[in-house]
Amino acid sequence: MRISEILESLPASLEWMVLFNLHTVGQIAEPEIVRAMYHLPPDLDVTPYSHVVLTDIGRFLAEDTGTNLVNPTTAQPLPKTTAEACLAKRFSEQLALFEVDIADCVGLGEIKHYNPVLLHIVVQDGVGQAQAVFDQAPTTRHYELLQAVGVKFLGGTQQEDYYLAKFQNRLPVHIHAGILSHFSRTGHCNLFFLQHGIIDEPLEAGLLQAAQGRLLWAHQQGLKALQRLAQEACQTLLPMVCLPPAPEQPFGYGDLVPLGFVLRGLKTFPEADKPSLAVIETLQAHLQAHRQDQLWAFHRERLLTATDTSLVLQGMDESDIVAALDPLETFAAPTGGYYPQLWSTETQPGKMVIDESCLHWCQSDYATTCLVGTLKQQTGQSADSLRSYLAQGMEQRSGLYFANPYLVDWVLAQALQHDPEAEDQRQQLRAEVLASMNPDYSFGRYDLAFSTALAIATLRILGEHNRTVLAAQLRLLDFMQPEGCWPIAIPFYSSLHLDQKQFEKALFRQTLMGITQPSATKGLPQQTQFQRIELSEETHYHGISLYLDGHRMISTALATIALARPAVLPEAEGQQMLAGTSAHPRYQCRNHCEYIAKFALPPYLQTPVASTLS
Repeated sequence: MRISEILESLPASLEWMVLFNLHTVGQIAEPEIVRAMYHLPPDLDVTPYSHVVLTDIGRFLAEDTGTNLVNPTTAQPLPKTTAEACLAKRFSEQLALFEVDIADCVGLGEIKHYNPVLLHIVVQDGVGQAQAVFDQAPTTRHYELLQAVGVKFLGGTQQEDYYLAKFQNRLPVHIHAGILSHFSRTGHCNLFFLQHGIIDEPLEAGLLQAAQGRLLWAHQQGLKALQRLAQEACQTLLPMVCLPPAPEQPFGYGDLVPLGFVLRGLKTFPEADKPSLAVIETLQAHLQAHRQDQLWAFHRERLLTATDTSLVLQGMDESDIVAALDPLETFAAPTGGYYPQLWSTETQPGKMVIDESCLHWCQSDYATTCLVGTLKQQTGQSADSLRSYLAQGMEQRSGLYFANPYLVDWVLAQALQHDPEAEDQRQQLRAEVLASMNPDYSFGRYDLAFSTALAIATLRILGEHNRTVLAAQLRLLDFMQPEGCWPIAIPFYSSLHLDQKQFEKALFRQTLMGITQPSATKGLPQQTQFQRIELSEETHYHGISLYLDGHRMISTALATIALARPAVLPEAEGQQMLAGTSAHPRYQCRNHCEYIAKFALPPYLQTPVASTLS
């Protein structure tokens, strides 16, 4: 039956009605899911029917080739009604606004205290474009929760005597939210529109339940993905991919540090999750087998560093941390903070050989110092000596090897978390991260999924548990890929100083050869990995190597950490408090190399380290 015929068959006395095109829905969901969605008999064959019609007097099926509306339980047809007493006549004014027969969903109704409302949805590629006739523009209060069921408000237009609201409904998400709740809240969708888009307390509570259900499910999916990655990494080499400046080719490098993130993500498992516990034990044993002198390298059997050791230890047991703290003190800088690695002008065990190209590596590193300070606090040791260093460096905070500002924020939040004298720094960090949030509740301008996960994890450490964080967690779900992983990210970089002639030669060669992105970076935004950095009257030239999280270990671990506990407080206080606050420019960079050139590297080029080679 056509929709116009269905509306002419329904009595005008109905309080509400919503119908769905079964052929359209059947392209998105399996038959058993379709039956469950509409509470149809479990053995019913829906293929002879065109639409399911839900009303306040019961549910009906419209015959595909006939003219009857049939009760799905009794198979009895609904008695015919007259043209003057049908629903189409009662709502003729609203129906005249749309071509109803092209719709995949139409809703009509009028409940006490509200004027008549009409909903019209057309579905394409699993996305429903919805229009609704309201009295006026909705307040949009609690609309951040609509993400939980795949719905987004797109605004609308005020007409002469009504408001035309527009929504987008990602039906696979909408249906999945229903599956997780066993379709126990299907009536809430109707109420939302019958109340002209007002989310009252019962609807808010239902959306919160939907949000928590989806977040708990996504966290479990993340844990399963981390279990698979950990098991594979213990059996075969799964390194990151180093992307040196063209024309050099990518190569695998960095198999240990990602596992520290994986281990930490796995440790967010629920107590009853025994599979994660078994994988944790195996992964810890694997990492312990690859440590040397209680320390770790970025890649097995390579240079032992304070940065890499601290990143691996973030997921290890307290006994492993305690064993590493004394060896880590060899990296303590006399002027404060910790060196990322040790060095020498000649070949020596445990030290890198330096030259002019990596001289800027030979100084204390802010991010490494945050990591070591956190390890000290976790084991009950005092990190008071680092307080001044962290406070003084906060404005220009960055990491010598960290390619994302939110990764620096995350390690800083941990270093400040338990310091009773660092409340001002905690509040400043909280304000800066919140101010960088995009209108859609994501964070940053590149590596959006990774940046968003890091921002959420940072805010949670800083005590944010409100609706803003919940909305960001829901936004993070949009980035989840099949098998519970999150997209590839670039967490780290390294840089080598070039003289002006080397820099110009490299750029010329790149231009002459027409070099494009290597295959390892296909799908990622292009960026120039030769950077000219202007500091006062001094110019620095650098070639940048980026480290790709190709197996998605770090990105999936951070997302799993960010989703470990759904935020539950009622309102988005943080967003309201920071209304009108502008984001720091470090969060506005368009890609990794822009951030590195403008913010990550400059603090390490301002400190004189020339005496290191003497």
